[in-house]
Amino acid sequence: MGASKEIRFDGRVAIVTGAGGGLGRVYALELARRGAKVVVNDFGGARDGSGKGAAGPADKVVDEIKTLGGKAVANYDNVATADGGANIVKTAVDAFGKVDILINNAGILRDKGLLKMEPENWQAVLDVHLNGAFNVTRPAFGVMREKGFGRIIMTTSAAGLYGNFGQSNYSSAKLGLVGFMNSLKLEGVKYNIKVNTVAPIAASRLTEDILPPDLLAKMNPEYVAPLVLYLCSEECGDTGRIFNCGAGFYNRVAMMTSPGIVVGGGKKIPSLEDVSANWAKIMDLKGAKEYGQLNDLVLQDLLSALEGKKEPAPVSGFFAVKDVFEKMPGAFQAGGAAGAAVVFQYSIAGDGGGDWYADIKNGACTVASGLHASPTCTLKIAAADFLDLMNGKVNAMKAYTSGKLKIEGDIMKSQLLEKIFKF
Repeated sequence: MGASKEIRFDGRVAIVTGAGGGLGRVYALELARRGAKVVVNDFGGARDGSGKGAAGPADKVVDEIKTLGGKAVANYDNVATADGGANIVKTAVDAFGKVDILINNAGILRDKGLLKMEPENWQAVLDVHLNGAFNVTRPAFGVMREKGFGRIIMTTSAAGLYGNFGQSNYSSAKLGLVGFMNSLKLEGVKYNIKVNTVAPIAASRLTEDILPPDLLAKMNPEYVAPLVLYLCSEECGDTGRIFNCGAGFYNRVAMMTSPGIVVGGGKKIPSLEDVSANWAKIMDLKGAKEYGQLNDLVLQDLLSALEGKKEPAPVSGFFAVKDVFEKMPGAFQAGGAAGAAVVFQYSIAGDGGGDWYADIKNGACTVASGLHASPTCTLKIAAADFLDLMNGKVNAMKAYTSGKLKIEGDIMKSQLLEKIFKF
C-alpha cells in the first residue's frame, strides 16, 4: 500500500483555547504545521485559574508557530466570561476573516472532597470548563453557520465519564460538555458543523500530580493530537462521538441503554415490590444500544414497549426509488396523520432518483412526482442511501447525523414520517 495522502488544513482558521502549554500548544503547533491559521488563546493564569493572567504563554506559542513559517495570533481573554469568549472569536475574524475549527481545551483544577468543596471552587471550575466552552462556541457557531462549515471539539475527561475521587466539580463540568455536544451535534447537521468530544490522558500541569510518575512519562501530549486533529478535518464525517485517547491508545465511548421492561404492563402504576421483582431485567444490558437523540428513545422504543410492539423486521422489498413512492399511498396511516397538514418534498440524487412529494392534509395523502411550490420540509438523499433507509439497512437518525440525509425547512415535522407511513 502507498502512503496515505497528507491531511492538510490550508485555508482553515482554528481557535485553540488554553493553548499556552500542554495539549493546547501541541494542537496549535500541529494545526499550523499543516497549514491552518491559528488563534492561540491562553489567559495565562495559574493551574487553579487564579491570578490576573499573563501574555507570556500565548505569545511564546505564537512565536514558535511563526518560527516554523506558520501564521498565528495570540489572545489573552478568559473563556470564563461571555465577553472573553466573544473577544476570542472576534480575534479570529479580525485577523483571518472566519472561524472553521474550535478546540475547547482551556481548563483549571480545584480538587477537594465534597464536604471541603467551597461554592466558589465548584463554580470556578464550571465557569472555565462548561461555561467557557459555551462562551466561545456560541459566537464561533454563528460564524461557522454562515460559512457552511465547522469542526468543534469539546474536551471531557475520564473523571467526567467514569468518576474520580475528590473531583466532583471537575467531573460535573466535564460530563456537562457531553450533554452540550449531544444537542449541538443536531443543530449543526444542516450547516456541515460536526461536534465531537475527546477525553485525553496526557501529561500536563493539570495531570502532573494525578497520574503515577511512570505512567505520566508515557503520556506525551503528541500522542493525543492525531485523533483530535483528525476530528477537525474535512475527512472526518462523524459527529456526536466521544473518544478516549492517550499514549497512542484510542477508543470510542458510548452511552448505552438497555431494552428494559414495562413493569405492570403499562396499565397500572408499579409497586416497589414489582420493581424489586423485576430488578434483574431492568439491570440487564443485553441488547443495549445507542440513541442518536431524545426522540429516538421516546418516540420509538418507549412507545413501542408500551404498545407491546416488537422491533419491526427489516424490509427488503424496494429495489428502485420509484417503488417507494408508488407504495407510499398504501402505506399512509390516516390515524397517525390526524390534524397534520404537511408537505414532504423528497429530492433523491443519482441514478434512479428524482423529485417526489407527499402532501398530507385533512387525513388524506397525495403522492406525486415533481417539486411542490411550498414544502414544509425537504429531504435530500442519494438514491442508494434512500433505498438502504427504506429497506431497514440504516436508521434515519444515523443517516441524518452522518450527513447522508439532509433535511431543510421544518426539521421537527420530519419526525412525523414514522407515524404517518408504515411500509
